[in-house]
Amino acid sequence: MRCSYCLILLIVLALAKVIHPFSVAPQQGLPPGFTRWNVYVVNGLNNSTTLFLHCKSKDDDLGIQNLSPGTNFTWSFQQNLFRRTLFWCYMSKDNNAHAAFKVFWQDVLLFHKCSWKNCIWIAKDDGIYMKDLSRNSDELRWHWKPGLLQD
Repeated sequence: MRCSYCLILLIVLALAKVIHPFSVAPQQGLPPGFTRWNVYVVNGLNNSTTLFLHCKSKDDDLGIQNLSPGTNFTWSFQQNLFRRTLFWCYMSKDNNAHAAFKVFWQDVLLFHKCSWKNCIWIAKDDGIYMKDLSRNSDELRWHWKPGLLQD
């Protein structure tokens, strides 16, 4: 009888390990796969600098954007069934600096910083920042690289 309880406990622990990726998002009460995500890319550059932006995923090309200072580009989506959704962006400023990086991927830490709904990226003069909504702070993630990305 005692071995039966041990076996049940082991099964429950194993199931908890399998089900954990489907953990519930704190604010929505929904698993991350059912959450409608929003990504914002904000031009926080000074001196009337326009931000060139091109974002895409494997399936969706969101097109080329030229953002005036203080404006943003936003899109919404739900993760694919297998939770492999990945978006990345290329941006440049003044034709003399660029950055290319992921803006959304499967990562619980990212989800936490996005408050399980809104991922906010801000281009500033010294680099690209991610808004950590859990701490209400901007976190420098990438510095601008000199020149433009060459194909």
